[in-house]
Amino acid sequence: MAEMSRRPLAVLLAALAAAPSFGAPLEAARVDAAPAISVPAVPVLAVAALADVPPSAPFAEAAMIAPARPAAPAALPSARTPEGATARVAVAARAWGAPLESLLSGRDVLLWGENHGSLESVETLARSMPRLASAGVTAVGLEGLKRPHQAAVDAYVSGRSSRVPLEALEFSPRRRSALVALLNAAREQGVRVVGLGLPLDYWAKETARLAAANTGRPESDFPATAAAQFQRAQADYEPGYNEAVAEVYLSRRNRSMAEILARTVGGGGKAVALVGQAHVDGLDMIPGRLLHAPGAWGTLSEELTRRALKVFSLTQTGGRFVDEEDLAADARARPLSYLEARQASPQDRPAFVPLGPDRGLWHAGPSTAP
Repeated sequence: MAEMSRRPLAVLLAALAAAPSFGAPLEAARVDAAPAISVPAVPVLAVAALADVPPSAPFAEAAMIAPARPAAPAALPSARTPEGATARVAVAARAWGAPLESLLSGRDVLLWGENHGSLESVETLARSMPRLASAGVTAVGLEGLKRPHQAAVDAYVSGRSSRVPLEALEFSPRRRSALVALLNAAREQGVRVVGLGLPLDYWAKETARLAAANTGRPESDFPATAAAQFQRAQADYEPGYNEAVAEVYLSRRNRSMAEILARTVGGGGKAVALVGQAHVDGLDMIPGRLLHAPGAWGTLSEELTRRALKVFSLTQTGGRFVDEEDLAADARARPLSYLEARQASPQDRPAFVPLGPDRGLWHAGPSTAP
């Protein structure tokens, strides 16, 4: 993979706008034309295995359980004590057990944190969906999928239409074939695929508005697009402006996605949400640093918990990526997660690493690209 000079960090940051994962390249900078700012109630419907996906290590029986250091001191006792060793075994059994089923047991939402250049996440999710459906999953949420496309996706997945809504998948054009397969799998299983994203122009306007309120300057002083807003935030620190970018693209987006997910599972059932690593509890909480806006900007898990939903946060490392640049960018952005994966699985085999009772890391095996 190329060094950072081949793809500047300022460009990488723009990926957050489409579907934020701070180690991911820009998948799409397009803005959906439809305004869909409101979050409508979402009926509940979940996915099948892919026949044409190469059998890379599945997120299932092949995974091994590996001990891990807790991310927070209070998460588990020290592994150096008998109590710590016992606690880790208990957490591993509780959190992994029969992998997906155990993670979903007693919980409403499984948050799956990905890099948006990962093929592994989409392919594994589709491959595992018969098991997820059997475990009570009734909906799959995709961060990059925008709400204006929900009707077209519903029509296809429900079988009312035979037209694949390719326009809905342009948020990730390099993964389009994998996403089409995911929709087909959902269609087979009678699972609803739910868009968690609002149009980018809406978030860009919110950012300019908040920056103006924070600084007392006119909105026209600030960039009008998400990509430009990220580039400016990454380039330097401007009091009030950087905080506006972080507040909107992290905190407010978390609240918006949480509301959609809460409505999705409100009638019963469980959901799996595939979102960027920046929204999921993990070892590398780096968004504020990259945006020059240090501070606590919250996570999607916290927002869901506020809505009385029980959540398990899973972060992913390794597996197949769309290209070498994405592969290396993910490792650069999340060094602690990859270090933990190497320590848990020195032979680079798939492994689940408990990080606490409601958090874990899944290493998908060797990082590869076509």
